[in-house]
Amino acid sequence: MEPPSQVPDVPGRSETTEHRSLGQLAVRGGGYMVGREAIGMVIRLLGVVLVVRLIGPGSYGIYSAAAAFVLFIATFAQMGLEVYLIRMPGEIEARHYNQAFSFLLVTSVAATVIAEGLTFASGGLLRPTGVLLPLRILLLSIPVNVLWAPSQAAIERRFGYRLMGLLEVGGDVALYATAIPLAFLGAKAWSLIAGYFAWQTWLFVASWATSGLRLRWDWSLTAIRDMARHGLSYSTAQWVTRLGDLVNPLVVGTFLGAAGVGYVAFAQRLVDTIGFAQRGAYRLGMVAMSRVGSEEKSRLRYSIEEGSLLQLLALAVPFACFGLAAHWLVPALFGHQWAKAVPLYSLLALAAVLNASGFIQTTFLYSRGRNMAVTGVASIRTIVLAVASVILVKRIGIDGYGVAWLIALVDLVYADHVVRKMFGFSYKKILPWVVVLVPPVLVPLVAMPWSLLLLSPVALVLLPPMRAEIRRIVGLIWSAMAKPPREPGAAAVVGPTP
Repeated sequence: MEPPSQVPDVPGRSETTEHRSLGQLAVRGGGYMVGREAIGMVIRLLGVVLVVRLIGPGSYGIYSAAAAFVLFIATFAQMGLEVYLIRMPGEIEARHYNQAFSFLLVTSVAATVIAEGLTFASGGLLRPTGVLLPLRILLLSIPVNVLWAPSQAAIERRFGYRLMGLLEVGGDVALYATAIPLAFLGAKAWSLIAGYFAWQTWLFVASWATSGLRLRWDWSLTAIRDMARHGLSYSTAQWVTRLGDLVNPLVVGTFLGAAGVGYVAFAQRLVDTIGFAQRGAYRLGMVAMSRVGSEEKSRLRYSIEEGSLLQLLALAVPFACFGLAAHWLVPALFGHQWAKAVPLYSLLALAAVLNASGFIQTTFLYSRGRNMAVTGVASIRTIVLAVASVILVKRIGIDGYGVAWLIALVDLVYADHVVRKMFGFSYKKILPWVVVLVPPVLVPLVAMPWSLLLLSPVALVLLPPMRAEIRRIVGLIWSAMAKPPREPGAAAVVGPTP
């Protein structure tokens, strides 16, 4: 590990200035992301409340299983081209976006045709029972799902997170404005399938219209080779990660049927919705870290440590708050049939909180182009999750899936090892907050009144060091949102709009 007194990496600029600039850029960009995700959280919660009450666990499980298979195929078809474009140095010309669009058009259509064929060749192996026809229909959305990547990259290279926020909120509205009326009419799983098509169509059309791009066919063998080389290494990690998502339909669907898949998908939806900060952290971190040179170790160390802390706080606080009332809120909002998913929610929320630093480290590895290292992390997680789920779901039911996720966090050991080979960093900033915030996340797992004892560590925030850290974090967020950073090139990363 490098000594704290290390000379700043960039001559002429102090380490403090570098850290403040990076922090302000990340937090201000994150402000737009958090605002979008907070609005999206409200829309998704309202939408999920209405839809799952109407369609029930079985139908929700059928839709969730079909969506998991489709996302698995779509991830491979997209080949990480949005990351390829975001990381591309210097100005990006219109031809680069056109070449990416042409490449994705071919891969998405090919993936759709191959996947449809496989459902006829080996559909009997798919679980849960009843997923086959919905899956075949939902596979047709893959080209629309994939082809909005160039427009997304163009917007995000300009740090256009306010625009992306509006587009994605519009997507949430399109999904549930389509699904809810159909659910009222008794369409069951098909209501969400129709909503999925509406959601992806909105994102493709609206992002293309607002990105400034005029996409057209442009096939360059040189560019295609570069994209394929990147895509095969990048999408392999994503593909392995999506394999982990198939544990629910394939393992839980085998032992507990469509209803079991529905309960797991519902708990995951709660974690994804309440932990809305995670999606913004990945996208913002990818852009921000890509702009820091590999030789600037102090800035990279700062980004890992500070990002891990902010990610932990952004996840643990809302998880804990929701967990305090989960046993009453879930039946009241979603229906009593969903109450059995509450303990699983708590286990998955705990896994997400403990993975906060690992998530930031994985984002960093992607920003460095260390795709195969991420593949190694994802492979460990997926293998451990699958094996543990087969053993535990059969023995203890859906809660076994949550325990399997906690066991799968062994992948963090490998992620830490890979990053430390590049530069040293510390967990000192986040450890006190783990002690304070993890116990409240576990409240749904313990019966009253004993669960109240899990709130006692919160009193530690009254200690002077914790109070000082809270003031520092609030000051960072306040200064970043009040005064946007003006680093050279921060406002126009891509140069002129194509």
